[in-house]
Amino acid sequence: MKDSLRNAWTAAGLGLGSLLLFVQGIGRVAGMYYDESLFVLAGKALLAGTPNPNPEAAPPLGKQLVAVGIAIFGDNAVGWRVPGAVFGALTVVGVFFLAYLLLKSYSLALTAALLAVLNNFLYVMSRVAMMDSFFVAFLIWGLVGFCAAIELEAISTFKRRGLLVFSGAMFGFACACKWNGVDTLGIVIAVAAVLFLISLRTWNPEFARHAENLDQAGPFWTAFALLVVPALAYLITYGPLLHSLHRPYRLGEIVAMNKYIWEYHRHVTGNPAITRPWYAWPFQVSPQRGLAYLVGNWFVMWAGLVALILCARRFMKSLPETLVILLYLGNLLQWAVTPQSCLYYYYYFPSAMFAGLAIPIALRQFPERLYGVRLNVACVALAACVFIYCFPHMALLQAPFDCALGCWP
Repeated sequence: MKDSLRNAWTAAGLGLGSLLLFVQGIGRVAGMYYDESLFVLAGKALLAGTPNPNPEAAPPLGKQLVAVGIAIFGDNAVGWRVPGAVFGALTVVGVFFLAYLLLKSYSLALTAALLAVLNNFLYVMSRVAMMDSFFVAFLIWGLVGFCAAIELEAISTFKRRGLLVFSGAMFGFACACKWNGVDTLGIVIAVAAVLFLISLRTWNPEFARHAENLDQAGPFWTAFALLVVPALAYLITYGPLLHSLHRPYRLGEIVAMNKYIWEYHRHVTGNPAITRPWYAWPFQVSPQRGLAYLVGNWFVMWAGLVALILCARRFMKSLPETLVILLYLGNLLQWAVTPQSCLYYYYYFPSAMFAGLAIPIALRQFPERLYGVRLNVACVALAACVFIYCFPHMALLQAPFDCALGCWP
């Protein structure tokens, strides 16, 4: 009970603190970044009950969330972007709980959450009216639900099944923001299937415990939660859209809308001047000026790659290491086969978050202190130094504060 109360207060503090960080100066730029216009115009059309001017951009949920912000805060830069900031804060809270479930360590879970805040990706993408903040938040909470279902001990079958249903719903909502959510859902389905397959013959006590917990929920209920519930959650999000357009809620209508999205993304050419191949994203060092100087926190990105290599030593031996490698590679390598010709650096956002999560996971392999220095504190401090250096540019501070720590090209 004491640990639960401490975790709840910590999660609340992380959520509130990160939200205040994300919303500070969020309306400083009145113009629109990158594809913001697609989603802002779609949100306004939804509120007005007029046809979506950009039906090809993405499924409807993220646009609906942007519409909520406009309805509450007005048709301005703050109204467009506040929903993304809220979901960015929810992502930080989700990372804390996910790391705690996987590592059973308060200090490492707090490290994971702070590295998420300092990631640069989360800061920038939480301050723009695009789909990525919503998408990643739902992904993280889907993982929280699944990991809670297989990690928590001494809970009822009803609660374990409820956690799986929650997980499936979150993944369905992630896909209703960006289709790429299906990659993480596929990884979770594969992990669940392997756990069922090895439940009777694994030598690994950790995997045996996870398999036993999942078996308590039952294969039928697990399949329902991870296959049927995501599809239902996805379909539900089309209700408000069809209602606003005065069109019947029929499967044929939804299929036609999704076919249109598919065809658009297969043939879109984008802007070659700002595209980058997917295999270059992990090594990007220069910022994208057009998207609030987005560049991953250099310490988190490179230490994350080292951490992933260290985690590979325990691949298929321990769930945290196995899962973080699958999540990182699955969300990166999918772009090698995704039939879309224009790829942008910000698509690296999910993998960048999992690279940050790999750091506290890899720290388990080392002593808590090295030469009297706590390694997790050192990692957070180094990440904070880079974040502070990047902050004036990412926050688009005005002169002379924009160059307070050096001017960027």
